[in-house]
Amino acid sequence: MFRRNKTCLIVVLALILSGSIFAEKITVWAWYEGLLGQIFRQLIEEDFVAKTGIEVEVQSAPVQDMNTKLLLAVAGGEAPDIVELFSNQIVEFGVRGALENLGNMPDLDKSLEQMHPGLMRQLTYNNAVFALPGEANWTWSYYRTDILSDIGSDFPKTWDELKALSIKLSARDMQVYYDYQGDEAARATCRFLPFVFQRGTDIYTEDGTASNLDDPVVIEAFRDFVSLFKDYNFPIENPTHSTFIDGSTPIQIYQNWYYSRFTLAAPQIEGRWAIDEMPGTKRADGTIDYTNTGKMLTWAMPTGSKHKEAAWKFMQWVVSPEFTAKFSRLGHESPENWYLFFSTKDAIEKSAFPEDQRDIARRALANCKMQRAVVGGYVADRYIDFAFTRVVLQDEDPEKALVQAAKDSTGEIQRKLREFSKFISRL
Repeated sequence: MFRRNKTCLIVVLALILSGSIFAEKITVWAWYEGLLGQIFRQLIEEDFVAKTGIEVEVQSAPVQDMNTKLLLAVAGGEAPDIVELFSNQIVEFGVRGALENLGNMPDLDKSLEQMHPGLMRQLTYNNAVFALPGEANWTWSYYRTDILSDIGSDFPKTWDELKALSIKLSARDMQVYYDYQGDEAARATCRFLPFVFQRGTDIYTEDGTASNLDDPVVIEAFRDFVSLFKDYNFPIENPTHSTFIDGSTPIQIYQNWYYSRFTLAAPQIEGRWAIDEMPGTKRADGTIDYTNTGKMLTWAMPTGSKHKEAAWKFMQWVVSPEFTAKFSRLGHESPENWYLFFSTKDAIEKSAFPEDQRDIARRALANCKMQRAVVGGYVADRYIDFAFTRVVLQDEDPEKALVQAAKDSTGEIQRKLREFSKFISRL
């Protein structure tokens, strides 16, 4: 009996030491599904789990009503350890106390040093860091080289040059399309932001407590922006990607992930289209500011995480150059031929992106400036959309519409600052 018990004890101790039982396990809500989801899970098992012994259960992030579902999960003690969120959601969750402030996590600086600084402004508030960036989506231009060559034009460097070219295209029944694909409430805001950033200003005051939309420079930027649609007949509604292929919209300004779509879905125009940075605005010294904007997929830790140390190890791994390089390569080698763009400074060099176009990608990433997060901004952005609609569709004066938007936005920000003052004071 003693010998049998001793043998059982040895087996149990061996299992404990090997990590076969009592292994720590974290839950991750992730957007990646389909083929990319399979690759994501494969890398977790072969790399992260194999090296750390930490088990990972990947669940599909709720596509519908993420705000409510995550807040309920946190309140009910059923939150995942890690959640993948869009960057414009981060601070809204953070100031509600739903996300951990990562500021005290070990080696945070090492992870942040890998990132382009312009990307972090949407993930921080009052020095609190609520997420780490994953995939980065910036905005740049796709254009048909064959069509521009036929009309004797180069791709325009500034918005003024683009407007002049659009007149030539219009005479041939062609159009320029400029859009931002994402949250419908932020669609006008994200198309407008480059005009503001390229003038060296912002849509919010420096302290983040009020709107800056009534600033004369911002109003000038808004007039320039809405003129695309009022005076140069840029289509408001999406003309579909097929119009790039058939040439009726030979210039389309979109986010970078459309590169994969055009490459895979339009082999018939291979070699007849190219990319460039989005048009810029001339500075007083004659140089051109090409600042663009975008959004990110990010990784955050809900406050209900029961395995914070293990979750932090996963976050560090999933934003590391080691992971992103492998994910990028395997995504491109898959039948779906994805080009994935990540936030690290060396992401372009380690990606599968064509070498002859990497310089453009490097510049676009370096020039990408995310919208600065303010409390209430998620709702306040809608007032820019309202102003855009009133000006373009109802012919209201741009300055009048934007001044009203400034008033409404400031009111929303002030209400939210009061509502979440207890949370904000703890940051």
